[in-house]
Formats: sequence, structure tokens, C-alpha cells
Amino acid sequence: MTVLNKMPLMACIISVLSSPIMASEFVFLEPQILASNRALLHSDDVTMSMKHSYQLLLEEADIAIQAGPFSVTHKGMTPPSGDKHDYMSISPYWWPDENKADGLPWVRHDGKTNPASKTDQTDSKRIGNFTRSVRAIALAYYFSQDEQYAQKGIHYIRTWFINEPTRMNPNVKFGQGVPGVADGRRSGIIDTRTLVERMLDSIAILSSSPHWTEADELAINQWYSEYLDWMIIDDLSGGPKGEAYSANNHGTWYDYQLAGIAYFLGNKALAKQMVQKGKMRIDTQFEADGSQPHEIERTRAYHYHYFSLDPLVGIAQLGDKLGIDLWKYKNEKGGSLIEGISFMANYHDPAIKWPYSQKDKRRRVERMTPLYLKAGIALNKAEWIRLATETDFSSFTVKNDLSEVWAQRDIELLYLKK
Repeated sequence: MTVLNKMPLMACIISVLSSPIMASEFVFLEPQILASNRALLHSDDVTMSMKHSYQLLLEEADIAIQAGPFSVTHKGMTPPSGDKHDYMSISPYWWPDENKADGLPWVRHDGKTNPASKTDQTDSKRIGNFTRSVRAIALAYYFSQDEQYAQKGIHYIRTWFINEPTRMNPNVKFGQGVPGVADGRRSGIIDTRTLVERMLDSIAILSSSPHWTEADELAINQWYSEYLDWMIIDDLSGGPKGEAYSANNHGTWYDYQLAGIAYFLGNKALAKQMVQKGKMRIDTQFEADGSQPHEIERTRAYHYHYFSLDPLVGIAQLGDKLGIDLWKYKNEKGGSLIEGISFMANYHDPAIKWPYSQKDKRRRVERMTPLYLKAGIALNKAEWIRLATETDFSSFTVKNDLSEVWAQRDIELLYLKK
């Protein structure tokens, strides 16, 4: 019997629904490390790799300040509700059925992205552009202290979350819909992971600007409180058939969002419960060797092994802040988060053959490096820290390799104290 069976989700969290209270300063980032690295960056002792990462950050931020603002009301299509303030997306791996005159219902081709899911007609591409733009702008503001960045980032936040004509309703009822199947599906919650992963610490940074007001603080806390309540209660996400019960990475990303938002809002009780629930994820997702059976089934098995570890590492980081050690927890098979990371480290060298499916042209092993770093710091594993810091990022560019640029940034500026 899993932890989830023993401790039903709604029974655990219904008594600690969110309330609009003051936000936490940082969720996943550490202010002492950030401050230390900012001082070093502007000193004579700055390293070339740190300086390079900072230059790429400014390049990305300067592109971002020209890209927005962004709003769900800008999409071409109208959700079934008739309200463009509702987020709407099309599930990326679904395609029209070629054997049907009308193509309905659409059919799934795992790992093959339908371009129709990434247009301005829906919000999937837009939410990605919004969240990465705000993150780049907020970090550029932190390390440069240039208020022009803060003004732009705050304007973007107000447009997406706060201003009545353009704000997103705090739900994902119509996320990852499939024509002929459903207007919205529980997997739509995966789209909004960036509202936690990229946004919470960006908001914390931008809230230090004199351009951030008390009204902004109250409004953003209210939005996240309402969204958290929707995630817990709605059948598409937190109900008995919802994403909370998904067995693969989708379930972990759901837990990550709840844990992150709860911590951001100061709801430590709910945050602790979601970290504890991470043990159930380890129980159901890892073999003794660290492989992940639910992700092995996918056509992009390497990517999804990484994509499943990413939120679990974030939850473990919150556990460190809340006094819960998720890193060393082992399931009955001997599987653990440590084994999961070790498994991936075995294939960090691209010359070593990956044993499962790999539809991607390149394995993109650099994306794993922040996870090696975070786990290495938490567990005092020098070999994992070296794996991250000795990776060569010099050939990657903002234009072509954003994920790798972000990985270097995590190492050089955000998580490793020099």
C-alpha cells in the first residue's frame, strides 16, 4: 500500500487551504548565495565563466524587455467558457486522425509535437514566453540593480496576473484539450509548472524594487491563493481522478506546484505535507537502480527521466528548508532520489549509449547539470558538483540553446556559492 493510499490527498490538505498572506522572500533560491555571487560578479575576482553567464543573462533579458507584455486575452481562439481570461492550450502530442474525414477524435503520437499546439491561437507558447521573460528580467535586475528591468518585469506581472482587462483567471480548466476528446484535461497542469518554477522567486526579487506596491503584493498573493485552492479542489487537478494521482512526472509536477505555492504564501503546513508526499513518488517511480519505469515507456525516455527528477529535486530542496530529508529516503526496492540521480550520471558522457528509447537527435546531457549541483550540495557529493562545474558551456548561445544557458546560470550565478 502506498503512502497515497494510506493518506488521501483531500483529507490531508482540505484543512489548510490557502489564504492571501505575505509571500516568502525566496522559495527555491538562497538569498545568502545570491548576495555573495552578486558581490563577486562585480569584483576583480570574478571568473570568466561567471562573467560569461552574466553576459548571456543580460542578452536574454534585453530580448525579453522587447517581447511583452503577455496576456491570455491575446490568443486567437476563445475557450469553451467564452472567456478569453481562461487559460487554454492543446495537448502537444495529439494529431488529427488521418483515417477520419474530420480528423476527430484526435489520436496520440508520443514525442511527436503537433505545431498547432504551439501557435498564438492558444496560450501554451505564450505562458512559456511570459515566464522565461520575467525570470530573465528579474535576475538581470537582481545582479545589475538596474531599475529599468524591475519596471518592465513588474509591468509584465501586472498584465498577466492583476490588471482586470488582461489577467488570467486562476484555473487551468481548458489546459491541454484534445479536439473530439475533451475541452480540457488534467495534464494541463503541466503547462503551469513555470508559474512556480520560474515565477515565484522572480516575484520575490522584483518585490524588492520601489516600483512594487503593497497593492501588487496583495493582488499576487490573492491570485496564487485562488489558484492553489483550485488545484486542490477541482476534479481536473486535485480531485480523485485528477493530476494529483498521476503516476508519472505529471503527478510530481503537481506536487511541486502545491509545495512551492504553499511555501511562497507562508503555508508551511501544506508545504510540509507535499514534501512528505514526495516519499510516495519515490515509492512508485524508482527501481533499485534509479531507473524510472513510467518514463522508460516514453519515446523520449532520457528527457522524461530528467523531467521527472527536476520537480522532485525542487521538492527535496524545500524539504531542507522545512526539516524533512527527502534525499535519503528509500523505497522497498532500494530506489531513491539519490539512485535516480546516480543513474543519470552514468550516462552524462554522450559517448555512452542510453539503454532506452531516445527520439531526440541529441541527448542534451547539460540539462541535468543543475540537478547534479543541487543534489551534490545537499548531500556533500563532490563528484556530482564536479560533474556540473566541469561541463563545458562555452559553445551555447541564447538564440539556439536556452536550456543550456539556463543550466550554466544555475551553476555560475544562482546555486553554487563561489
